[in-house]
Amino acid sequence: MDNVNIILAAGSQSRWNSEVVKGLPDIKQLVDIDGEILIKRIQRQFPGSIVITKNRIISGHSKMVFNPEFNEITISTLFCTQPLWKDWTTVLLGDVLYGEDTIQKLHLQEDKLMFYGNKKEIFAMKFHKDLMVEMLMSINTIINSKFFEKKFGKLWNLYRFFNGKDYRVHEIDKFFTFVFDCRDFDTKAQYVKYAKEHKIRR
Repeated sequence: MDNVNIILAAGSQSRWNSEVVKGLPDIKQLVDIDGEILIKRIQRQFPGSIVITKNRIISGHSKMVFNPEFNEITISTLFCTQPLWKDWTTVLLGDVLYGEDTIQKLHLQEDKLMFYGNKKEIFAMKFHKDLMVEMLMSINTIINSKFFEKKFGKLWNLYRFFNGKDYRVHEIDKFFTFVFDCRDFDTKAQYVKYAKEHKIRR
């Protein structure tokens, strides 16, 4: 069966939610992870990945790039990737450090839809082509909601929608696998702490 890995790394997702820290890149996908740039690491872990970005610097570190029409909000960016979807489509985030256990779970997934994360974050999702129409309709409904904005345009909102829940209320139900070997870097302080713990030279 045909598979595709899509790495969302576009627009505001590229920037930190914190102050300037000397020695760190302004783009969080470019931080050092054991001597390897994070966005390159994800592409190595998921061979054949397509990086979704308008950022020229990220593009320079990417083997295959798709430039989306919309790139500021996760859900609308995902919607623009529809021409790339295959029998199985894995959606990844470009600022996430993926562990081997999660990668294995994604590889072995048999359920037609699954989100991977913890109580606070969604790190990845994978869906089968049988859900393509439902996926597009769900995203379209969220985008056209009067509540749609950056806050209500994340993977969490899509997850809740598929569960038949109010997509503004945080509740974890089916189609969810808890993983414990992934982390993202929303702030430079989070990365600095990680770098110190793992003795990474910035």
